[in-house]
Parts: sequence; C-alpha cells; structure tokens
Amino acid sequence: MNMLPEQTFTVSTIDRATYALEQLIGQPVRLDHQHPNVPGSPLHGADGQLLIGQNAFLVDVKAALHLKTLGLLKASVRPGQLPRVVVSPYISPAIGQALQQQGVYYLDTVGNAYLQSADPALLILIQGKRPPAAERGETRRAFRRTGLRLLYHLLNRPELLQAPYRTLADEASLALGSVSAVLADLRQLGLLREEGDHRRWLDAPQVLRRWVEGYGETVRPKLLPHRYRWLDADTSRNGWQEVPLGIDSWWGGEPAAHLLLDGYLLPEYFTLYSTASRGELMRRFRLVPDESGKVEVLMPFETTSFQHRPQSRAVSPLLAYADLLLTTDPRNHEVAKLLHEQYLSHLA
Repeated sequence: MNMLPEQTFTVSTIDRATYALEQLIGQPVRLDHQHPNVPGSPLHGADGQLLIGQNAFLVDVKAALHLKTLGLLKASVRPGQLPRVVVSPYISPAIGQALQQQGVYYLDTVGNAYLQSADPALLILIQGKRPPAAERGETRRAFRRTGLRLLYHLLNRPELLQAPYRTLADEASLALGSVSAVLADLRQLGLLREEGDHRRWLDAPQVLRRWVEGYGETVRPKLLPHRYRWLDADTSRNGWQEVPLGIDSWWGGEPAAHLLLDGYLLPEYFTLYSTASRGELMRRFRLVPDESGKVEVLMPFETTSFQHRPQSRAVSPLLAYADLLLTTDPRNHEVAKLLHEQYLSHLA
C-alpha cells in the first residue's frame, strides 16, 4: 500500500528517534505502528506506541516545534490514558526546557529525550545532542502564508468550501493560480477530496490544528505585535468594555472569548487587533508601552472577513480560538473548547 508523504515522514521520524534512544540508553526500545488497543487508554489518533521495558507511551509526531506554539501541546500524563511523548526531528535546548516545564515528554531523532514513568520507575533525560546537518523538511504550500490565508476563509465560512476558484481568489485576495495550488496540495495530503463540483474535508480536525499551528508559527509573529499596560489599573477589570474601539480595532483572545461566550471568561490578558497608529492607540485606549504588559496589540490578519462574525467588537471565533490555544494557560485551552463547540462544530 502506498503511503502519503506525511505518513512516510511520520514512520521515518519515529524509527530514527527510537533507534537513537536505544543506542544511548543501552536497552531495547520497541515500537508499534499498528496502534494496538490498550485497555483503558484511548489512543485519540496517536501515531504509534513506544515500549521501554514495561513502560508504554503513546507517540505524537510533530514535523517541527516552535516556542510560540508550545501552548498547543498537552501535558504528557492525563487521567485514564497512557503517557504521551512528542517525537520531532530535532528539539532545541530552549524548547526542551520549555517542554519539561509544561510536563510534556519528548524525543527527537538525535537522542534528546525526556521520559518518565512511575510504575516501574523510569526517568530518561538526555540533553545537548546536536542536530543533524541533514536537510530540513519543507513546509507544504497549504500551510505557508498563502495557504493559511485561504484556509482561514474556508474554515471561517464553511459555505466557501463549495465556491468556485474565482470566488475563493476574490475572498482571500489571492491569485487564481495560488488557490488552485493550495487546494491541490490539500488533496495530495489526503485532507481534501473533490468529487465533481463538491468538496469535503477528509480530516477537518487536522486541518484546523495545522492552521492554528501555522498561524502561530508563520503569520502571528509578523503582525507587528507590541505590548502595553493599562494606564488605569481598573481598566483591566471592568473598563476595557467601555473603551471606544472605533472601526479599526477588534478584540481577540481572552476578551473576544468573553464577548463570544456571554461573559464566561473574565480576561486577564488582552489581545487587540488594530490598524490604528501607535500614538492613536495609546491615546484612545490609555495604554503605556511595557514589554511585560498584559495588553498585546497586533495588526489584523485578515480584515476582509471581519464582516462575517457573530460579535461586532470581536474577531472571528476561529481567530479567537487560535489566540487562546497559542497560550500556555490551561484555562484558555478549556475556553477554546467551548468556542469550538459553539462556533466551530462544523470542523469536528
């Protein structure tokens, strides 16, 4: 059976990482790609099972890890499940340290590892292994900036999935050839199927997950983020809702979730998307530049679709969902689930 490019990458990455770990710890490391059923331990789409002696781990393969998107990863130990280990071609010391702080187990193809099991006791911590000089995998076009732009519209407005190429090009302000290339890439990846004039997602949750990752890694850092603090401390508790947004600003992240979920989340950190100048922002919102401030202001990612949103003062639920997941706050991750249930259930 022929495997898709991503399946080949997954198997190769796990095999190389397993071999590297086995050489370093001097004991067998077994791997099962067949996803056997483990009583009481739902697999939830794991890429395989790793066995070290009597200790079992579920494997999740990631093509790359970035500091800005580590908030998407869940802690390795969850009730009722086997511990999980993230496997990637290379995990830098900075990312390894961040993963350890989050309680996320990891393993890479050069032997860097953090694994722990309680029964029987096992602790593996290997750091400082240098990355291979070999080539790095290229991000597929569908998840580069152009593809992420088109995907934003397709995920945000499900009816566009059936729209003609020309309509998609106009909606996303892209060349017709770019739309064709991105959709072809999605088909090749096994994520999209076209049957005549009808298109459907083959794995909508994976498309959503990869869009959030791509947005955090590729797009968000280029939106000129700046941090501020409120000039008036009371603004963070109640006054933020009274701030005149104007026609050039929209709440994202925690305040957007508050607005979209009828006040369910009380914001601690504030994300604002705005095209206003820095001077105008500071005057209107009474902000003071502060690198450790709780207000983050970014340029809008895609204003053309802001007219298609359920809350006039907030960005789309899709963008608010991404903002929340790209933090390391478990509370925000739970709120993101609520946004998904209420607004993004078509992507389940």
